[in-house]
Amino acid sequence: MVTCQKTDGPATDRADGLLSFGPLIGGATTSGPTDWVYAIRASALIDDPVGATCYRNALNSGRMSPDAHPETILGRCALAGPDHLDAALRAARDAAREWGGSPTGRRATLAEAFRARLREHADTLTGLLVEEGHPVRLARAEVADLLTFFGPETTQWCLRQMESRHTAAGRSVVLRRVPDGVVCVQPPQNTPALGVGAAFQSVLAGNALVVRLSRHAPIAAMYLLERIAVPALADAGAPPGVLSALCTDPAQALDAWLASPLVDDVLYFGDSIRGEQLERACLAAGKKPVLELGGNDMVVVWRDAPLDRAVAALMESYHGSGQICCAPHVALVHPEIADELTDRLTERVRALRPGFPDDPEVVLAATPHTAGYDATLADARRAGARVLAGGRHLDVHGHESDVAVFAEPALVRVDGLGRARELRSVRYETFFPLLTLAVPHPVGDDAELLTEMVSFVATGAYGLRNSLWTRSEEVIDRFVRDVRSCGQLRVNDSHLAGVPFLSNHGGPGLSGDRFGELNYPMLRTSRLQGVSVARSAPPAEAAVPYVPALPRPRVEAVREYPPGWPPEELPGGLPAPFTEAFHHDPYPTLRWLREHRPVSRVVSPDGPGWLLTRYDDVRAAHTDPRVTCDSKRVPAGLMWLRHWPSELRERLFVHLLDSDDPRHGELRAIMRPFFTPTRQEQWRTRVQRIVDARIDRIVDRGRGDLMAAVAHPLGGNVLFSVLGATPPQMNHLRAMIWRTAECNNDVPYVAALAHEVDGFVRAAVAEKRRSLGDDLISLLVRARDQDGLISEDELHGQVMMMLVAGQDPSINSVGNSLHALLEHPDQLAALRADPTLIGTGMNELLRYESPLPFTSWRGTLEPVEFGEVTVPADDTLFLCLGAANRDPARFPDPDRLDLYRTAPGHLAFGHGAHYCLGAHIGRMTAEAAVTTVLRRLPGLRPDGTPRWRPSMFERGLSVLPVAWDVPRKGAAR
Repeated sequence: MVTCQKTDGPATDRADGLLSFGPLIGGATTSGPTDWVYAIRASALIDDPVGATCYRNALNSGRMSPDAHPETILGRCALAGPDHLDAALRAARDAAREWGGSPTGRRATLAEAFRARLREHADTLTGLLVEEGHPVRLARAEVADLLTFFGPETTQWCLRQMESRHTAAGRSVVLRRVPDGVVCVQPPQNTPALGVGAAFQSVLAGNALVVRLSRHAPIAAMYLLERIAVPALADAGAPPGVLSALCTDPAQALDAWLASPLVDDVLYFGDSIRGEQLERACLAAGKKPVLELGGNDMVVVWRDAPLDRAVAALMESYHGSGQICCAPHVALVHPEIADELTDRLTERVRALRPGFPDDPEVVLAATPHTAGYDATLADARRAGARVLAGGRHLDVHGHESDVAVFAEPALVRVDGLGRARELRSVRYETFFPLLTLAVPHPVGDDAELLTEMVSFVATGAYGLRNSLWTRSEEVIDRFVRDVRSCGQLRVNDSHLAGVPFLSNHGGPGLSGDRFGELNYPMLRTSRLQGVSVARSAPPAEAAVPYVPALPRPRVEAVREYPPGWPPEELPGGLPAPFTEAFHHDPYPTLRWLREHRPVSRVVSPDGPGWLLTRYDDVRAAHTDPRVTCDSKRVPAGLMWLRHWPSELRERLFVHLLDSDDPRHGELRAIMRPFFTPTRQEQWRTRVQRIVDARIDRIVDRGRGDLMAAVAHPLGGNVLFSVLGATPPQMNHLRAMIWRTAECNNDVPYVAALAHEVDGFVRAAVAEKRRSLGDDLISLLVRARDQDGLISEDELHGQVMMMLVAGQDPSINSVGNSLHALLEHPDQLAALRADPTLIGTGMNELLRYESPLPFTSWRGTLEPVEFGEVTVPADDTLFLCLGAANRDPARFPDPDRLDLYRTAPGHLAFGHGAHYCLGAHIGRMTAEAAVTTVLRRLPGLRPDGTPRWRPSMFERGLSVLPVAWDVPRKGAAR
């Protein structure tokens, strides 16, 4: 056992200072071999959400070492098991018997010691909170709130409630509170350190504490307990078992607590739905539930309010991106000042920008999982509310992104309190940056209006805290008198700031329980309410510059380009193939090469090779037995694969696209029954249902990004329906796959990305083995397990191949086709006028803007002649489908989009033995998307600059911004 009380610095096990915490049981850290959960620095996750997440997953699974990218790691916590949980509860029970009878003065000493050490460690704790993603302004406020809560005013008031002595009728009478015993705490995931700090006050009542730490952000909370709370307990002479802290699965901990006779109370922080479920489970198990749940706090802004200060307080709604449970979420605004306040707020909200947490100007926290954000805004629009700001998902630079980690701050205004009650953002707790302004309809009498607004607040389902802004003593008195349904009231004051004597937490209703109150963990059995009335503005504190303890990490890609890269421009300033400018518009370059150097020696990021641009050459290369598809036999393929972990490279690249006959034919024959035209046609109804559902979400907006709204989710949903796998977080998976397929693997965290793909494949195969179905993975599992037709590596390789290559042709076909039509209004009009034109038109759209302008690598096994050029053996071929599909020798006037063109034979889905098995699904998906978009979004037109995604093998858009005329209500689908 290593006793944490005797160490002087943070727990570490490496010279570079990696914070490393073991299970804390009875004030000491247990040692021994264990599994770890790693915490990645928030700035690394913000900088590269996909790569850093994959690296964290690889660390937690043991597939990669901390030495790979040590600059990104904040620390790690050992995962505790059932034995640790049991030991912590037994230590707590033993300590509670002794500590519960300790004198009040001893507990007061503990509060003073804890606060002193907290102040001493304030800078370090602030830095850790910032590294976990709390903007520095909020991190400082959290530490300040804890210092205030453990200040002498609050502590002494609470201790006075613990015991009172009286003399009556010759008797000594003592009224005292006795501790419950063992209190188990599950802190909130978004602010675990603050929750743990507040819960520590229950120790002052004489309880012993067992804390389950979040695996998401355990470092700051564990530091607070191990480096601040444990030494403070030692200073006060508390028995060591008073405090234990474990990082483990939440369900495992809760089940153990509910089942254990050693547990008395469960203090739970979380959302109201889970909290109500836990309350019932606690009562059934004979435990006292102390619930600290979500909120939907309200602010009343009366007509005489000081607007500058009121607006500043309302902007606290966006602190932490709205994930602070006691932040204001709904503002009731007097109609006389509503327009002015709305204008001021709108300007301030639109000016909010994402940023890294160490920037003192930033208040938004990264929120990768903003469940409900889009649905809540859509609900507001449907209800007739105005969305004045917000609605996009942004990266740290403020750009819209599929893998965004910030939700754009949103502001909604609704007129009429009756309509406001119907809004999702008013009825339910929100954990994203959204503030709703509810403006009552004007009435002739202010007294009547005040009654309506105060009643609205008083009857709210959530009971954390509510605020009022006014100069009127009469209005203040009315508000304080009639609003009794919450734990705390604030008048003309910050909604969030800590106040002496007042607890930061607590309330009844959906924010606590039927017996909820202002929550001092020392005093949890009587009903209390605190009121803070600020008669003047609190003095402003001078801002102290924040200097991060560590430089912001950034993982750079391994860049190893071949000689001659980047190549020089072609004559006339045309960009060379595979360069960034070429990806933006490849056709001028391909046209020049086809006319002057149809078989051209070029350099790609994966090395040199021969580029074929004529239709006949590209088609012939598809069927020539001297041309291989095996990337392990192609120089460019070996160059690309060199950054993949060797074990994955050898095991997974044995799939259909990476094999030659006869094995290619055998693998194709196994999969062919799943891809007959008849069977693929069965997907049409499902595809149409998906398209309609996606358009339903955006039809009333009037503008949007067709890639994010339609193409991306459509491609992913169709793929996972075919695979029969449980869909993951689709945007993350798609971005990860795109990056694993980049040319030269010129991306950070490439090994972590590869491990993530492999992990998904393993999980999908294992899941399907437990429950076979009528899907592609089940077909492959049967071919392996029942028929012995493929190896285990081929099974995994085939699933990986479908995962990587299965959705992008559909995505690109949808996006490219819609873009081509928008660029050719005459063709768009023709298709809108005659939807049956899609029959020939889809072939033309696929030819004109092929979703895959290049095949995967090809190589020569022997010398091969293409026209007058002989490509030597063991060299790389780049087969350009996009150039072949615009060869005038095959397609007259090829650069013109003509939906009436009848010339067959485009190569968009390949040719010969490697013709795409899922071509029919891809075409059908694109047809459904194009025709439905044109039918349901009238007046479709460009609304910004499309962005092409750089990729060696693909031609696809990342963004396609459009606008349309909002259809009338009740219009046909």
